[in-house]
Amino acid sequence: MCGFAGIVTWDARQRITRPVLAAMSARIAHRGPDGEGLYLNHEDEIDRDRPQCGLVHRRLAILDLDERSLQPFDDGKNNQWLVFNGEIYNFRELRAELTAADRGYTWRTTGDTEVLLRAYEVWGDACLQKLNGMYALAIWNQAKGELFLARDRMGQKPLYYALLQNGTIPPSIAFASELCALRQVPWFDGSINWTALIDYLRWGYIGAPQTIYENARTLAPGTAMRLNGPPVSWSFSPNEVSDEAGLEISHETKVETTRKLVTQAVRRQLVSDVPIGCFLSGGIDSSIVAAAMKATVPPDQPVHTFSIGFHDPKYDETEYAAEVAQHLGTIHQQFFVKPEAAEDLPKLAEVYGQPFADSSALPTHYLSRETRKHVKVALSGDGGDELFGGYDRYRAMAIGQKLRAVAPLRTLATARIWQKLPGHHPKSSFARFKRLLRHMNESPAEQYAGLTRLFDDRVIARLMGAGDVQPPDPHVALFEGLLHDSCDPVQAALALDRVTYLPDDLLVKLDRASMLHALEVRSPFMDHELVHFAAGLSSDELIKGGGKRLLREAFARDLPREVFRRGKMGFAVPIGEWFRKDLAGFLRSHLFADHSFAKDHFDLAVVRQLLREHDERKGDHSQRLYALLMLELWWRTQTR
Repeated sequence: MCGFAGIVTWDARQRITRPVLAAMSARIAHRGPDGEGLYLNHEDEIDRDRPQCGLVHRRLAILDLDERSLQPFDDGKNNQWLVFNGEIYNFRELRAELTAADRGYTWRTTGDTEVLLRAYEVWGDACLQKLNGMYALAIWNQAKGELFLARDRMGQKPLYYALLQNGTIPPSIAFASELCALRQVPWFDGSINWTALIDYLRWGYIGAPQTIYENARTLAPGTAMRLNGPPVSWSFSPNEVSDEAGLEISHETKVETTRKLVTQAVRRQLVSDVPIGCFLSGGIDSSIVAAAMKATVPPDQPVHTFSIGFHDPKYDETEYAAEVAQHLGTIHQQFFVKPEAAEDLPKLAEVYGQPFADSSALPTHYLSRETRKHVKVALSGDGGDELFGGYDRYRAMAIGQKLRAVAPLRTLATARIWQKLPGHHPKSSFARFKRLLRHMNESPAEQYAGLTRLFDDRVIARLMGAGDVQPPDPHVALFEGLLHDSCDPVQAALALDRVTYLPDDLLVKLDRASMLHALEVRSPFMDHELVHFAAGLSSDELIKGGGKRLLREAFARDLPREVFRRGKMGFAVPIGEWFRKDLAGFLRSHLFADHSFAKDHFDLAVVRQLLREHDERKGDHSQRLYALLMLELWWRTQTR
């Protein structure tokens, strides 16, 4: 797990200098405190036949801790150079396969970096099909003057790039693990992408391939690209269905397959030359990962688990985590921290590099910070909800389908009586029921958009003073296409989240918050074999009798019953109450500061209305206000 950046140019006007590379490296130093490297192929004349390439790398040493595995890593002939971020879990199997194919090759290291470069040298693009892991990579072929970029199947590791379209073919390119490194490139254009900003207001994050900057893009998960060479056709869809999920397989077999694939994924991800721990909230997903880890390691090897707690009982799960830890016999540590949001939120805005409004980044930041004091690697349960139907909104889609046939409820929704119902706390049952009624009379696609949006388009139009015309919500069209394929709103909702919310929100949150503290976090639920299996499950297998039916049945004998019986709490902080109390002044001082983003680009009357309604508890606008605050904090980073 590391961070990298680089520039390739075929144009002398965009000459690469060592100070620029050093500046890019400095901005990602937090991702790798164990080593750094810089490669610049030449500083002579640049033209179409003699391109210039510069690569930088920051290392977090997990495998082969020796300096021989430092990057940029070359093939021993100064012909191909690799920088990569992540872990290849099956590198030992690939090494054996490569050795059998060419016994004359002499290995110089014992880690996954050399295996990855050798795999590309032997198999070319096809090596990506063989990899089991999380990664982003860049390979420079000096002999061919060719750059190859690729990203793991689920998008666990980030890769951003910017192209300078200045008439040269190919164009100059800069790439990096984080957007802040791209901003160090002299020709980088920091103009705002206004379509991306609207999408941010809709969802709280910016979906790939867009970023907040006009000329920067995210390489989509499960794809690759090549400059100055043949095109790349490799891609991965998380919604493809494996044979093991086929309709001919009995329910009992699917339960056992779920157990087998989860356990196998955990086993694969335990490869390491440093100690590994496990995040444990006491919920279903993290408890299953901890149980599988405990069952997989040798009996004499301790399993370390970590949890974090807050004083609001609606957000604190430490009691449940401790019960699971005791049941499994893990060495458990729980952290109670006093949130210093006014101090920590600007740090998060900086590391995310663009507006990012998932408030669970804050507890993830605290948990990662404290866990890193004990281990370098931790497993997490991220992805279990999106694979196995854990969110209330999936059940809401199923319930909504049935309730549309009930005339009195349709009338209740149409008359907007739901607005008068109690329930302002975002985690209350009444609040969830109100959301369901509010969107009951809409199409499934619009209903799901309504359940997941922060701001609806009418409010965005008022906020931005842009009238009623907004760019169409791409999630709606995508949902409709997925619904056409599955004919099931629940499956369509899950499929949509696997290609949007999961890679663009949850995995982004996890990577940046953990790597801010140089902690590598691995997510067994993102194993691609498990993902393909889950994509073929029916709605009944996913949510009948409650969410995550298959997971509950597959691991019922491993964990206390209460793990599967209690309601989902989620990993969050009481941001709404903070905005009424401790953070009230902090919020207002940023939203209404001179030259704030809101003052320069939004209708402040709309912002004030949101604040007033939230303060008076006429509505819960906690996540909307958090989105506006994180936009302001990001905006301030642009002036530094």
